[in-house]
Order: sequence, then C-alpha cells, then structure tokens
Amino acid sequence: MTAALERIDTLFAHNARTLPRAPHLLEVNQGPCQTYAQTYERAARLAQAMVSAGLKPGERVLLFTGNSRELVELFIACALAGAICVPVNTLSSARELLNTALDCTPAQLFVHAQFADRIDPQLTQQVPGLKVAIQGSIAGWRAYDELLATHEPLAEPLRHDPEDPAVMIYSSGTTGRPKGILLRHSAIVLNAQMTQSVARYQMVDRSITLLPMFSSFGYCWDFIMPALAGSSVVILPRFDPEQAWQLVQKHRASILVGVPTMFARLFDPQTLKGKDISSVRLMDVGGGPVSDRLKQDLKQVHGIEIIESYGLSEISPVAAAQIPFDEQRPGSTGPTLPGVEVKVINAQGQILPPNTPGELCFRSRTFMAGYWKQPEKTAEAIRDGWLHSGDIGVVDADGHVYIRDRIKDMIVSNGFNVYPKEVENALCEHPQVQTAAVVGVPDEIRGEVIHAFVVRKDGAQIQEQELLAHMATLVGKHKMPRGISFVTELPLTASGKIQRFALREQLERAKG
Repeated sequence: MTAALERIDTLFAHNARTLPRAPHLLEVNQGPCQTYAQTYERAARLAQAMVSAGLKPGERVLLFTGNSRELVELFIACALAGAICVPVNTLSSARELLNTALDCTPAQLFVHAQFADRIDPQLTQQVPGLKVAIQGSIAGWRAYDELLATHEPLAEPLRHDPEDPAVMIYSSGTTGRPKGILLRHSAIVLNAQMTQSVARYQMVDRSITLLPMFSSFGYCWDFIMPALAGSSVVILPRFDPEQAWQLVQKHRASILVGVPTMFARLFDPQTLKGKDISSVRLMDVGGGPVSDRLKQDLKQVHGIEIIESYGLSEISPVAAAQIPFDEQRPGSTGPTLPGVEVKVINAQGQILPPNTPGELCFRSRTFMAGYWKQPEKTAEAIRDGWLHSGDIGVVDADGHVYIRDRIKDMIVSNGFNVYPKEVENALCEHPQVQTAAVVGVPDEIRGEVIHAFVVRKDGAQIQEQELLAHMATLVGKHKMPRGISFVTELPLTASGKIQRFALREQLERAKG
C-alpha cells in the first residue's frame, strides 16, 4: 500500500487530483452526476465548516442519515478534520440514538431532517457543538447546504497518521447489545485493497447502494471499494427492490452487493418480471449463504457471476471471499483474502484439523483499534494476535472457509449440535418459501427444539404440514422444526442480518 493511500482523505484527494472529471455519485432526483473533484471539494468545504465551529482531531461526529451524497461527503470531511465519524443505524429509536450519543459523546451532530422526530431534547443538550440538518430543516439548527455555501475548502488535512481511528461502527445488534467498533484509516484502506484484489472493480463499473453505508459491509463495498477503482456509485436511499431495479436499468449498473434476504426479494419472479438486468455482471453476497438454485439461475439464465464473502466489522471488515469465475465450492465463502490468516480451534483453544467444525480465528493487519471504552471486551476478542470471531466454521485442506453459525446461535437438540443456517437453507429450498429463520426453544426432554419462522413468496399458500414433509426429505429428525410460524417479514438489522433475539422474544410473548 502506497503512503498516499493509507487514509480515507488522501484516497479521495488522490482521485480528485488524478480523476477530476470521473463520475462518482448519482443520486435519485439530485440532478447530474457528481464528479470525484466535486465530491472532494464539497467535503473540504464541510470540513472547514466543522473545524471553524470548534471541532478538534479525535473528537466524534454523530451521523444520523441514510445513504446519500451527504453521508459520503461527511465520511471524507471527518477524515479531513481528523475526527471520528459515528454513523448510526437509521432504524434506531430515539432512546437508542440517545444511548449511542451518551456512549460516544459526540462534539457535533448531523441529522437527516426526516428523522427529526427521533431527536430527544436530551440528545441536543448532550452535543455541545455544531448541529446540522440534512435535506430539510430542524428548528435552531444549521442547514447543510448553507454550511457548504459559506465556507472555503479546508486548506490542508488536520491529521496525517494512518493509524488514527476513522470511523466507529456500532455492532449491528443481532444480540441486542451493540458495541462501538473503532476502525483505523490504514486498516480500512488496506482491507479494501485486499478485497479489490479479488473482486476487481473496474473504473467503468457502477454499483448501487443496496446496503446501508452506516454498516461496515456497506462502508467497504459501496464507499471505499469504488473509490479504489475510480468507479461510480448510484445511491439508493434505502433498500427497495422495485426502485433498485429501476436504478439498475436507468444507470446500467453492473455491480450489486447485499445480503441473502435482499437478493431473495430482488430475484423473486414477480419482482424480476419484465426487468432488464443485462448490465449486471457481478454480485457479492455476505451475511449468509445463497441457495444453489438462485446461483445457478443467475449464471445460466442471466449471465451474472455471483460470489459469496464473509467478514466481521472487527477486521475492517472482509476476511474471505470467493474468486470470481473460479470454480466455486458449495457452501464456501472462498479462501481468506491475501494477508489474512485463519485457524479453527475447539473450546480448549486447540487447533483443529481441516474439515473439523470449531471457532474461526483470524490474524491480519486490518484489525480494529478496539471496542470503544471497553478494553476488557477488546482483550477478550483479540488474544495473542488472533481475533476470535465467535463464529463456528470449517476450513478445508485448500484453505476455503465454510461458515456454520454463531457459537451462541447453535442449537443443541437431543445432544446433537444443529446449525440454524443448515435448517434455514433446507426450508428455503421449497419453491414457495422466500426466506426463513430458526431458533432454539428450551425443552425439558430434548434440551432444545427448533422453531421456524417462514416468509412465504407472494401468492404462496403453503402450510405447516406440507413444509414439514418437504423438510423430512432433506434433514435428519433432530434437525426438524417442531413448530412453524408464518410471518410477513423477519426482524432484521439494517444490514440485513436476522435478529434471533427478537424472534425468541416473539415466542416468549406468544407463550405469555
């Protein structure tokens, strides 16, 4: 990695200098494409406004806005000002947003005006400095566009150390207990370069922000990766299958990155009907496996190469990825990236041989700086230079990684370990099932039994007995659900991960 590209701000300064007219951002109803030079200049004006208002290097800036041109500019502006940006999940309640602010103690606050109803008065009191409304107005706050219009660009970045923290991503809340994960400039850029060596974005590519960019997955694939390639990004404010396909067709988008739940909706036959998706050449799926049937259709019918990847925010964030146009191994997320080592251990910390399930541990130069104000949690996660993922997986003799499940999500039924994803994949093989999730329910005799939550495809009428008969042909008796709840949607984090704790709470309320 060259010294010029070890920080977020220097990466975008480089693009503004060497690719000034290259298209960067296309946004719904926002006029012509914004070039890399224009993005950098606007970010530099914003950085000057933030510094003029008293922002100091190392202070936190809370960002409560969805995918937008402004969010991209804020990421760069915070880097120029030497600050740590804290993008917050826009699904957060007023209480959750306040608790995040109480935890990270931000010096400045930027909020999309449509979310003003979630600004608790205590939150406003908690932030001593600049408070800015984006795409609208909030009483007593400065307006984003007015800030840009009244300030010259910052003459020079205030920090140059690539080891500075750049962003703090709060964990997505699949357990209900988020932590602030501090990611360094150098780790973010290096990890994206390692990922780019596999995914190979091209300058002519256009990607669409299916993922929220406040997640580490979206931040990497839709913010940093295109910048490394000098390619452009079509901004989808929030995930919507119909609008996504409209943007694909309008802008001839070529890359889609998301999670399985998104692609299940995008490629539902009714949603896909009549759409021209011929411009799409590559899809990356993280956060869980994709059905073999969908992968086969995408390649054979639509000519789309689909790869799967795996990562965690603590590694900034990609650990392994399938190589496009290579022979893909069913169930694998591919080998680890160049520069990432992996081992599998048992509960006693002993290294396990290939093809033996255990906890996945990684070693890389792209680790987080740590959990914000939680040194004991940091020490628990990173031991002797290895990051303990909390994920159960297998590594084959050739180094390909296979994810089984989170350690805490594993179900023990009749003494057998059952991995939820295995059961969910079998459920999703039924043609009338759009997506599914399973959880373990305490049982006095069996220890735990499996309960499934299933979302039917539009118009599907499948019932419990028919689906159980389907399952009986695919999994052993100990993996069979003992009950099925048909639901209209699954509780998901903003990055598309299943909130199993919310499903368990739903079952508890039903019992009560």
